[in-house]
Amino acid sequence: MSDRTIYLKMNAKIKLQTDVVRIGDLGKIYCEESAVVNKIKTLQIYRFQKSDKNRCVIGVLKVIQMIHQQYPGYAIDIVGETETIVEKVTGKSKPQWLDYLKTALVSAVCFFGTIYTVMSYHNEINIIDLFEKTYTLVTGTESDGFTALEASYSIGLSLGIIVFYNHIGKRKLTPDPSPVTVEMRTYEDDVNRSLVELANREEKTIDVN
Repeated sequence: MSDRTIYLKMNAKIKLQTDVVRIGDLGKIYCEESAVVNKIKTLQIYRFQKSDKNRCVIGVLKVIQMIHQQYPGYAIDIVGETETIVEKVTGKSKPQWLDYLKTALVSAVCFFGTIYTVMSYHNEINIIDLFEKTYTLVTGTESDGFTALEASYSIGLSLGIIVFYNHIGKRKLTPDPSPVTVEMRTYEDDVNRSLVELANREEKTIDVN
């Protein structure tokens, strides 16, 4: 006798280009009976309305309800998210020059912002005076303003930034995600959680009554 259990793994967020949302779009479905899986994937769970503003939140209970209507004798095991954010995207792509412009602006802000941050820190601790005193203390001669200390510090600072961000151009030093990648994923998770909570608070989540 086959295992009459349907395993459902919903994604946190998906993007579609159609008005119709089917259960198969929400994530992955597994059952020992392939015919059951194929049928469930085609079930329409929602159709976008004009008031949705190209975004909706679908709750897992609504999915369970629809599956039970078709297969009342099956158990459903949820191994993924309990809500899925569905975003409808249009087929129109943005001009490529606009992406280049955004990248250039963000890069300029980060570059000059970092420069002023480093300069402010150096002025605060008076690093020039520190280097001069250290050089005189170690060598016994006066510093001319550009010594091995300044050179090694500049090189070490650059290498430290490269190692910290784990990037040299498009290449990564290690397979580990960079701190920027981690922060972006954390930000994305926070945004998704906020959208789900807002939909629940406004009672706009597509779920059972």
